[in-house]
Amino acid sequence: MRTALTVLLLALPSLAAYAQGDDSASRGASAEQHKTAPDGEEESTVTWVDDSHAYATDRTQALTEWMDSFFGDPIYELEKPESLVRLEWRNTWDEQDDYKSRLRLRGKVNLPALSKRLDLVFSGEDGETLADGQNENDDRDGTAGFIFNVNERARSRLDLTLGLKWLGVQPGIRYRNQGPIAQDWGYRFTQRLEWENDEGFYTTGQFNLDHALSDDQLLRWSSRVIYGEETLGAEWTTGLSMRQKFETPYSHDPFVISYFTNANGVTDASRLENVSFGMLFRRQLFRPYFFAELEPSYNFRKREEDTNRSGVWNIVLRFEILFERQRRIVRDGEDGSSAQPVPSSDAFDNSTDQQ
Repeated sequence: MRTALTVLLLALPSLAAYAQGDDSASRGASAEQHKTAPDGEEESTVTWVDDSHAYATDRTQALTEWMDSFFGDPIYELEKPESLVRLEWRNTWDEQDDYKSRLRLRGKVNLPALSKRLDLVFSGEDGETLADGQNENDDRDGTAGFIFNVNERARSRLDLTLGLKWLGVQPGIRYRNQGPIAQDWGYRFTQRLEWENDEGFYTTGQFNLDHALSDDQLLRWSSRVIYGEETLGAEWTTGLSMRQKFETPYSHDPFVISYFTNANGVTDASRLENVSFGMLFRRQLFRPYFFAELEPSYNFRKREEDTNRSGVWNIVLRFEILFERQRRIVRDGEDGSSAQPVPSSDAFDNSTDQQ
């Protein structure tokens, strides 16, 4: 019972920030926007300094969103207004665990007939993800569930979640806050509070700090902590990655190289379970909906307290097919021979507004 109360207390700051922080921020921003001089003109003049700051802030946000979209970040995709599905074939070779192959289907489906705020999510698509190289033990069983958007503001979003498993339901609440914090810097914080039959109450908190080094380079620090009634204290994971985007002159298929280092452990066992170093190469191939990914890493691993730490090579090869409306390719209606991608709904809306 004491652990359950601790979990609830850990979740309260997020809900308090949602109730108070955004209102005050929006009121302050609104008041700032409406400041005018006595003659009706704006109080301050926009200078090149303001333009540079706006460009740097927008660049960070745009680069972060592009990277999250390219890598299929669940938090980013969970909040997109469109349905999407990813079919992933993952092949893992490990010096300790030998070869494993896994086929996984994950994604979200909008349910506008029931509610515009309600989405169906499946195969463990819970809105949480780890940084590059941190998904070594991500072998969750396929699950389905619903997520209902209670409210969404400029920086924050509050959702109710309901996971469906063979042995029962998994109700919960999810809070997200993100945005720019300084020139070339941005953040994203997510916290979930859930209850499960076998695990009781547990909470998951994740924080990402992003820094745009250039128009094509993004530095990210990502940390996650899980604490609950059945966990070994706090189960933590942290990592640093540097992603760089490349576009070759002879091909329109972009690719990204990421260099990363990660560590994870548990507090009550006072154990550092793994420290890893590696790189990740991800490329869009042939079509806008097909991706290939190669991730070699070297791990200093200690899975049990009474065993020695060992150095282990791990190589992951993934292939993904993304089913999303904006990535479809259809034949041109004029001659029926050429193929062109269908524009996204956002692009359609913008062109309509301009007309």
